[in-house]
Amino acid sequence: MIYEILKIIDENREFLKKMGWIVSDPYSFEWWGGLKSADEIAISAFLVQMTKWETVAKVIENLRRKGLNYIDKIAELPLPVLEDQIRSVNFYKTKARRLKNFSEIVSKNGGLKKFLTVENRDKILEIEGIGEETADSLLLFANNQLVFPQSEYLRRVLSRVLNKKMSKKEAKDYVEDNLKKDLFLYKLFHAGTVSIGKAFCYLNKPKCDKCILKPLCRNKYNETL
Repeated sequence: MIYEILKIIDENREFLKKMGWIVSDPYSFEWWGGLKSADEIAISAFLVQMTKWETVAKVIENLRRKGLNYIDKIAELPLPVLEDQIRSVNFYKTKARRLKNFSEIVSKNGGLKKFLTVENRDKILEIEGIGEETADSLLLFANNQLVFPQSEYLRRVLSRVLNKKMSKKEAKDYVEDNLKKDLFLYKLFHAGTVSIGKAFCYLNKPKCDKCILKPLCRNKYNETL
C-alpha cells in the first residue's frame, strides 16, 4: 500500500508545489518551499509555526537581502533587532527569542552540519520551540539525515487510508518499516502526506471527494480515526 500512496503523490507534483513543496534532487534544500540553504530552512522552521508560509517566505527574502539569512548572523543579532526583522510573523517576540537561542546553541556546537545529526536528536529536542516533528524535519530537510518525521497529518492520512487507528509514533514506524530507506522517497512521502493532510484530510470534516488518495482510501468518511 505504501508504494501505491507514493505513486499517487509522485504523480501530483504540481499539487505539492501549490502546497509549498518543490520536488527536487534528494540533496537539494529547495524541497522546503524553494529555500536556498540549510540556514534558511532552520530559520523558517521557527517562523512558520502558526503563520502562513507566504508571510514566512517574505521574511526570509528580506533577511536574504540584508545578509541575515544565516544562523551565525542570527546568533549575533541583538534580540530587539531580530524581533524587528521578523515582526510580520505571528508571536514574533517568542519566535525571535527561540530562534536566537537555537542559533547560539548551533553556533557554539560547530554549525548546522555538525549539530543537526541523528546522534544529537535528544539535544535538539531539549531546545525550546522544537518538538518531535520539527526536529526530524530539520534533520531530514536541512541536513539530509535519513529519519522520517512523525506528524499529525501523517497519522491522520495513514489511519484513514489503511482504516487502522494509529498514533503519530505508529504512523512514523509504519513508514520506516515499509518504505525503502532512501532520502528522495522519505522527502517525497513526507511532503505528500503533509500536503494531503492540510488540503483534504481534516480531523472532523475531511474533503474525501477531492482527495487524491480517494481511490486507495479504505475508510473514506470515517471521522473518528
